[in-house]
Amino acid sequence: MRLVLALLALMPLAALASDRPDPGLMWNRTGLPLVFPLQVKTASGADFVVTLTNTDTGEPALAAYIRGGTFFRVLVPPGTFRLRFDYGTGWDSEEERFADQRSFRLKKPLTFETRGIGRKAGHLVDLTDMDLGQDTALAPQVHEQVYCQVSRTEITPNCPLGDDTCEPREKSDGYTSPYDIAPRYDYARESYTRLCD
Repeated sequence: MRLVLALLALMPLAALASDRPDPGLMWNRTGLPLVFPLQVKTASGADFVVTLTNTDTGEPALAAYIRGGTFFRVLVPPGTFRLRFDYGTGWDSEEERFADQRSFRLKKPLTFETRGIGRKAGHLVDLTDMDLGQDTALAPQVHEQVYCQVSRTEITPNCPLGDDTCEPREKSDGYTSPYDIAPRYDYARESYTRLCD
């Protein structure tokens, strides 16, 4: 009997937890492409909504939902933004906010931009050391993350080098010569993103 009563008491909490949004982008009001990384590390025990507000206009630009204790990364538009974190344990889907919502803001705005050729500047915000139940919690740790976009081309000969009698395969890489000559090389191109050194 006690078990049944305990389960009935927990049902409203389970309903709130099941109505919570999927992690990731909730909305983007900028109309700009989402290309710069924002990574947030959190401890379990509360979920978060991060809202980025444009420092020039004061308008909310983007919001994303974060499940506490899980890996989270979202792409954001270029610009300088102030970040506000709302957090709680029960999501009210009608109000689109936490039922027990508390909030804090990062003190300094964060800039997301391209630096040079193929370098994207994003940020990592670490909230794992914060005690969210206290007003005297440690400040969030913010680290810049710069990602390099790398492109690699692999060239493979269709014939051994120096063998002029070899007949290359016809159109092996999809290239059509204007002189109707089969290509002597295959080209494979690959692009990927990694943290810069």
